[in-house]
Amino acid sequence: LQKTTEVVNGAPIVKGVGITNQRETTVVWDKNSGKPLHNAVVWMDSRTGDVCKALEAEQGDKDALRPECGLPISTYFSGVKLRWLLENVPAVRDAAEQGTAMFGTIDTWLIYNLTGGTQGGVHVTDVTNAGRT
Repeated sequence: LQKTTEVVNGAPIVKGVGITNQRETTVVWDKNSGKPLHNAVVWMDSRTGDVCKALEAEQGDKDALRPECGLPISTYFSGVKLRWLLENVPAVRDAAEQGTAMFGTIDTWLIYNLTGGTQGGVHVTDVTNAGRT
């Protein structure tokens, strides 16, 4: 809250900030510029279908990862969205290889920017989002 208050020019009237988001909508941005490397992949985006099919074939079935993470392999979750971005968006792949890619759900990106972005922004997520992604 202190960093957010500083970012909004120290306005003392800021007592709290609430964030709501579509949990599995994900974004990858460059840590040096703070700019997204591609459009966000929204929670219901089905372009990750082929990634899911490949994971299911590799793992045996859609529930193969459930013991580790509690979730089935599904287009809904952000892990497959990140894999899709890495496989299909050269800017994301290049940034990941160079160590400059940052990944998160929309709450992560908002918190990062509200706490200073490239000038020391915090890269975190809500525990309930982390449990779903």
